[in-house]
Amino acid sequence: MKAIIAGTFDPITVGHEALIKRASLIFDEVVVLVCVNFDKTTLFSHEERFELVKEAVSDIKNTKAELYEGWLYEYLKKCTNAVLFKGVRDARDLEYERKMAEFNFEHSGVETIFAFSDKNTENISSTQLRSLMSSGGEWLHLIPQNAQKLAKKIYKNN
Repeated sequence: MKAIIAGTFDPITVGHEALIKRASLIFDEVVVLVCVNFDKTTLFSHEERFELVKEAVSDIKNTKAELYEGWLYEYLKKCTNAVLFKGVRDARDLEYERKMAEFNFEHSGVETIFAFSDKNTENISSTQLRSLMSSGGEWLHLIPQNAQKLAKKIYKNN
């Protein structure tokens, strides 16, 4: 069975990486789907986010990154023998993700499986990471090690 881990990943964090690694131990194949959400303003372009994710997952077995421009449910409609695998940090995340899971199932027939964040990453978010970046705080340790060099280069150029 294939797991799809979809998100904006602006940028990918060690919390995302932990979820991806867990999925790679459970599922035969993991697709980390970098989505282009036209309603969101992102710090990194979708190409930059895709490159960061590709670097981050480069050594995680049975895992690959894909870039998708469009509605997630449209992508899911094309999937067979797949589930959406979503990380949840707290009750607020769960309620939001539950509503999205219902929508995606209704429009694609693909089930969503939730995994709770582990205690080491439950307080890490891309929003927090972007805030640290813009305020000059220490942020590189929140990026997966494989992607740190590229993240530093991209952010320096933005």
